[in-house]
Amino acid sequence: MGTYTRLGSYLLASELASDPFGAVHRAVVIAGSSFERHVLVRTFSEELFQAGLNTRLAEAGRVVPLLGGARIFGLGYRIESGKTPHVAWDYVPGRSLAQLIDKAKQEQIPFGVDHALTVIQGVAQGIVQMQAKGVSHGILSPHSVWVSFEGATQLVDAPFASLVRSMLAKAPSAMKKLAPYLQGTDKDPLQQDLFAVGAVLYELLTFESLPVGGNLQAVLDRATLKAAQEEVPFPAEIRALLGRLLLGRQPFLTVEGFHTELERVLYEGEYSPTTFNMAFFMHTLFREENDRDVTAMKAEEGDNYLAYTAAGESMRSGATRVDHMDGVAEAPPSQKSPLLLMGGGLVAAVVILGLGYLYFGRPKEDPALQKQMAELQLLKTQMEQQKADVDAKSKAQSEKTAQLQKQLTETKSAEEKLKIEKQLEESKLRKLDLERQQKAAAQKLADQKLNEQRLNEQRRASASKPAVTPPPQVTEIPRPQQSMPEPPKPAVVPVPVAPQSTGSDVAPTNEPARILTQAQPAYPQRAIQLHSGTNQDQRVRLKVFVGERGQVLKVSLIEGVGGAAGFDEAAVEAANRSTFSPATRDGKPVRGWTPELVYNFKKQN
Repeated sequence: MGTYTRLGSYLLASELASDPFGAVHRAVVIAGSSFERHVLVRTFSEELFQAGLNTRLAEAGRVVPLLGGARIFGLGYRIESGKTPHVAWDYVPGRSLAQLIDKAKQEQIPFGVDHALTVIQGVAQGIVQMQAKGVSHGILSPHSVWVSFEGATQLVDAPFASLVRSMLAKAPSAMKKLAPYLQGTDKDPLQQDLFAVGAVLYELLTFESLPVGGNLQAVLDRATLKAAQEEVPFPAEIRALLGRLLLGRQPFLTVEGFHTELERVLYEGEYSPTTFNMAFFMHTLFREENDRDVTAMKAEEGDNYLAYTAAGESMRSGATRVDHMDGVAEAPPSQKSPLLLMGGGLVAAVVILGLGYLYFGRPKEDPALQKQMAELQLLKTQMEQQKADVDAKSKAQSEKTAQLQKQLTETKSAEEKLKIEKQLEESKLRKLDLERQQKAAAQKLADQKLNEQRLNEQRRASASKPAVTPPPQVTEIPRPQQSMPEPPKPAVVPVPVAPQSTGSDVAPTNEPARILTQAQPAYPQRAIQLHSGTNQDQRVRLKVFVGERGQVLKVSLIEGVGGAAGFDEAAVEAANRSTFSPATRDGKPVRGWTPELVYNFKKQN
């Protein structure tokens, strides 16, 4: 049985994140002596208690209804006052944005512009919704943002953020940690929040906090995409957006104006911010943490919580002792009667026998099958999100097409009509492309559900066999692909060949990552439909950042074709489908870039 710490209605199981406010825990809600559900619980630091939060947290309860129970602020948000006040909301597996930045920086995994914009899009949606309700955030930072393992974002401190801001003068430690995000004007709450959005975006692109009190103009002039491991300046549209957010020049006068400009940058540029790609990044970055969480949560779901009920409180001892955070002390041993101890011993014996039956009596599942099922469910969730993203884009494109058709009927200028007709043709082609993507995504999801059904049948067959029977063969679960079907990659992890000895003691050399099998790109259909770039050969140059096991972590363009024809995307997809051997340092596999790869597209007659 695990050890839990009681806090009000919850049993704290594990600390997932710590920050200037306190900590976020995974917690358990029980019904009787049985598991009911998991939740996330925010506890607060002693510094904030000393600043007066324990006497005022109930005020945050008035903000919760204003936020309308939106998912982006945490569903089921609850505030519990008392000696140790805290807040809780429905469990979402993930980590804070601050942890994401620290882990990616530590592991040297590139964080692309698309990933940064995916996060900022979610953050901005939360700020827009708050401002629309007449509520400002005030202390937005990477600690405010919870990023799920499915790639979505939440502003989990929104209900109490403005309350904490009013106390920062009495909380110097928290004030110091939040200083980079609090440099906006003190008079306008909207400008404060927009400055903080800009500061978070700057940190996502550079993995460095915005300097406090420095010349921000010079900072932006020097900034490069360090998070993407590229020493190149910010793209012009990102630089312009940050200039308006951080420098106070041409500020956004309304939250609607900011949202419109952000949407323009997101969808009219060369970016593809999707929660699907973010989910894949989170899965790569926090694979071990996610596996530990899943294992621990399964154990917690099967735990017996008798010792944490009112009836079991009196017999607590050893590993099941409840460490109360709300000040309720346990009665000393001398006050426990012998009869009560005997009763407790009897109950404990029953519990032990029950657990023994559960452990030895029930069929054991093959660990390989369990792992396959967990991975399959994650992939299915990612595919569902991918389909939802494509559906949303298709809907938006349909609306854009309808709007262009309306403009075409209303305009009288011949020149304007030609311009709109060209835009309408491109919009229709884009709509057809998205419809094909919708069908492909639906088919992949159907295939994945069939895989899940087959694996469930294997699990049932495995559970019904005697323990001595070898486990059934498990079929390989296909990973989701975002391009045309290709032959499956080899399951064997490529291992670099050690340099042959020449007979003398020669120090091992450092080698870059190498390509093993290079997938050929499909000629982009958009180029054919648009008659764009098909009359001459096209070339795309890129490099790939490869992990220690040969897996692709990032693809970076060196020289592309550009435009809407799709040559760059086809080359990137081909690189993602290729296989690689990792870079080596002193003979050991490490993360590293490949040399330049070139993809050629022959002209179409």
